[in-house]
Parts: sequence; structure tokens; C-alpha cells
Amino acid sequence: MRRRTGEVDEELEDEAVGRPPAEGDLGAILMGVQDSAGNAALAGLMAQVESGAVPAESLLPGGAPDQDADRERRGIQERATHLALSQRLTKAKAHPHAPRIEGELTSFERRLRDAREYGWLGMDAAALGAEMSELEDKLGRAEAEEEALTALAGVDFRRKPLSERLKKAIMERTAVAKPGMALYAPEDFEDLMELHEEFEELQKRLIENGMAVTTSRASLGNMSAPTTVYAKSAAANLAQDAEKAAVKLAELELALSEITDRHSRANAEDRDRLTQLMDGLEPRLRREPRLALADGSSRQEIDYLIKKAWLEQHEQTQRLAKDEVWELVAGFSPDEGRVAYFDLPERMGDWRIHLSLDYGVMKAVDVESSQSDIRDAIMGGSAGVVMRSHATAEVLGRNDPRNPRYYYGTGKVTPKKDFWGTREGKAAKRNWSGHQSELIDAFDSKADELVQAVAEVLEQRLELKAVVVKVGESLQWAG
Repeated sequence: MRRRTGEVDEELEDEAVGRPPAEGDLGAILMGVQDSAGNAALAGLMAQVESGAVPAESLLPGGAPDQDADRERRGIQERATHLALSQRLTKAKAHPHAPRIEGELTSFERRLRDAREYGWLGMDAAALGAEMSELEDKLGRAEAEEEALTALAGVDFRRKPLSERLKKAIMERTAVAKPGMALYAPEDFEDLMELHEEFEELQKRLIENGMAVTTSRASLGNMSAPTTVYAKSAAANLAQDAEKAAVKLAELELALSEITDRHSRANAEDRDRLTQLMDGLEPRLRREPRLALADGSSRQEIDYLIKKAWLEQHEQTQRLAKDEVWELVAGFSPDEGRVAYFDLPERMGDWRIHLSLDYGVMKAVDVESSQSDIRDAIMGGSAGVVMRSHATAEVLGRNDPRNPRYYYGTGKVTPKKDFWGTREGKAAKRNWSGHQSELIDAFDSKADELVQAVAEVLEQRLELKAVVVKVGESLQWAG
């Protein structure tokens, strides 16, 4: 009977599957199954042998692994473990943040090399693998720290220009908010005060932002996962806060610029008008508005200074300053002396009398002051008793402190106690009531003379008031 070739091949394969393995070495077995269906199974067994998981002898009938085969298998495993760890170590050393753990990587590399050279004696591959994993984790944490530092640096990059802008805005606000602005631009002055508070609050906010960035940055460096997460979260919140501060600062800058524009430098037409308004001012009072005009101050400020100068000039016509009072009664400037002595024509008995005035206790007077007010201003009625003007009888010589004195406003003469024990004191005591009256009368007479001199000048100032008021009414203020 004739058969097809394919049928013969199938029968041969069936017989090969059913037959027990042939006796012999592994090569003979491989030659026997080369064309059979066991190729896939054989390939799997070969992979196990090559990896060292299964000794080759175990595939033979009756075969059993020996010590050399075990040693070879372990060697294969150790080489594979060393290769894997070496590759991971090489990758770790190439990491951008490897210098941060350079010592640990070097130590691990040395122990890995020793394990390879000394047959892994005393070494645990699993422990080395876990250590390598810890080093890789540290590098990951170092990278996360770098990201957090970058985020914090971004907050600084955003906040620092805001701080500079805020400082500039505060300086501009200070320059615009002049002392007299509450008078010539009260609404703008109130707005500037509000801006001042908001600027201070925003400045405090930016300072706290910077301190928080510094604190977060200081918490890094130990490659700790919790602190890194905290720093990243803080950086996000601080960046958001800086953006809000930027929006607020832009609003404040806009409000400030509107006020600044309204109080910008006076133009040529305003300057001409303001210059005309200064005509008639005393040179001393004209100085301040002229300086403001030269410095490029605003029209409102210069107008205010001119008005202030006119009011001051008006006030000066209504009062006598302390220095003016002193020069009227003493006859010389306070720069030349602060105490004045007057020899009086009257006598206390046979003794001369002089009156003392002290510049320190004097006060200014105005056109509405009564003669009593003028007397108090000249004689120092509001000062302590021993500081007031007084008349002295030269019983024991001109400068003897025991001499009888009459202090203004006391109503009696007060000599020292040891005055009565002197020969002159005993003589004065025989007619003390009369002597005391003579001393007081001499003082009052001179005081009336001084008061009258000041009152006459005040009357002249009162007449000048009408002239100043008329000039003031004729002023047409700029604006």
C-alpha cells in the first residue's frame, strides 16, 4: 500500500512522543527532539539553565546537581545581581543631585565592588538592593527639594519688584502730602492718609511673605519628604499671595497717580499769577513761597504758602513778639543780654533803688491786650515769684543778696532774715512801713512807664490792622 509523505511524518511524531527519552547526554536528547513538538518546552528549559535557576544535569535521567554546578549557578546569580546593581549605581551617579549624597554613593560602590571580588562573603544581595533603593529615593527627594527651592525663588522673584514699587509709591505719597495740604486740598489729604494706611498694610504683608519664604527655605536641606511637601505647598500659597498683593498695589498706584497729577508742577500761567500775589509781602515772608516756586511745587501748595505768608504778615501787625517787647523796654536786643537793670530816681529812705527785668519770663502781647495783661507779660506775672521782675533797695550795697526786694505781684517787700541783724537793717526797721511803701511805689512807677511804651506801639499796630485787612480783601487767590 502506498502512503502519503505527510501521513508518515505524523506517525513518526506520534511514536516519538510515546517513546521514553533516549539514554545519553543532553546533546543526544537535543538532536532527538530537534524536529519534534517539544521545541517550545526545550527552549523554556534552556532559559532556566542559562539563568542558573535549574542545573543542566537535572534534565538528564537520573541526573543530580553537584557542588560545582551549584557554585556555577550561584556565580551566575551573583553576576546578574552585581550587574543590575552596578547599572542602577551608574544611573544614580549620573543624577544631577548625586553630589549631595556623593559620600553614600562612594561607600555603596566600594561595598558592591568588595562583594563582587570576595564572592559576596558576609554580603546580602537583598540588603544591598534595599540600600540602593534608599539612595535612589534620596535622589528623588533631593530633586523634589530643588523643585521647592525653585518655587520659593519664584516667589522672591515676584515679590521683590513689588517691594521696590511699594517703596517708590510711599516716597511719592510722602512728597505729595505736604503739611499744609489739609488746608488747601483737604479731600486729597484724606485720601493720602488712607493710602498711607493701605501702603503700610501692604508693606507688612510683603514683609511677612518674605519671612515665610525664608522660613520655608530654611526647612529644606535634609531631604525630608514632609518638609519638602510643606515647602512646595507654602510656595504655592505665597505665590498666590504675591499675585494678590500685585493687584492691590496696582490699584493704590493708580489712586496715587491721580492725586499726583492734580498736584503736579505749576505751569507758566499759574507761576505768573502766583508771583503777582507775592508782591507786597515782606522779604522774609516771601522767601518760602519763592523757594517752593523754584523747586517746582504744585500750584495748590504755592498758593497755600502765599496765603499763609499774608496771614502771618497780618498776624504780625496784631501782636508784638517777645523779642520786640524786650527791645522796647530794655533798649537792646536779647542777643546782647537777657537781664536789664534800671536805676530808679526814687529812694527808699537814703538808699538807691534799681529794677531788674528778666527776658526769660517775658511774653508776647497783641493789640487786644489790656494794660494789666501787658504788665504781666513784661514783669513775668505767670513765672515763679523769685523769677519775676523786682525792685531792690541798695541798703547793703548794690549786689548784696540780703538787700530788701519787692517782687512783682507779691504785695510786700521780702528782705533776707539776716538783713535785720545788720546796722543798716536795724535803722530801716525803725520806719519799715514807710520804707516798704517807697520801694513798692518806685517799682510801680517804672512799671507804668514800661507798660505805656508798649501800649503806644500796640495802638499803632491796631491802626495798621485796617490797612492789612484791606490788602487781604483785595487779594484774588489762584485757583
